[in-house]
Amino acid sequence: MILKSVASPSIFHKVRQLESFSKTTLFANSCKLLQFTRKSSNFAIFKQCLNSSLNKNERQLLKLPNTIILNTEITRKTSTTVSDHVRMWILEKIASAALPIIIPVALTMENVICDGIMSLIIVIHMHWGLEAIITDYARPRVVGPLLPRLLHLSLIFLSAITLCGLFLLINNGPGVSKAIKEAWAIGKESPPNDDSNSNE
Repeated sequence: MILKSVASPSIFHKVRQLESFSKTTLFANSCKLLQFTRKSSNFAIFKQCLNSSLNKNERQLLKLPNTIILNTEITRKTSTTVSDHVRMWILEKIASAALPIIIPVALTMENVICDGIMSLIIVIHMHWGLEAIITDYARPRVVGPLLPRLLHLSLIFLSAITLCGLFLLINNGPGVSKAIKEAWAIGKESPPNDDSNSNE
């Protein structure tokens, strides 16, 4: 009795409609599962499957707006670029995970191959990080179309010059890992003792 005074009669009517709707067999003539596993299927196959088992009163539920169908077509068209971004993200994570492994190995072994791999991974990691910063903060809508292009070109130039310089250091100099060790040892060398000054 308390429930009837709180709830209006329209709520009970809606509940009865929902119960009668759920008792109908929507999937009496259900479609084969193979139709849903195709990658190119869209709402048209699902709509056709449901239309085969619905009566005239229930067909109003299946009127899908055109934006849903349009969005699925756009998603299908842009799926190749999304998969490219996924591959790029995986490569970025592999390079980031390889850095803590290759740097100690190259510093320990001091050979040309380890120095080359370390230099390549460091430059790639630096390039992708700075490219993400340019993409995030130098958007064409905010700063205009010219500055992002200029920044991307300068980043490519900087990365190429850095990689060439490191390869020159490896081939013509002591190597990257030996140069790093020599730079660390600059302040640790003790000054030479002048015994002649102390005797006087």
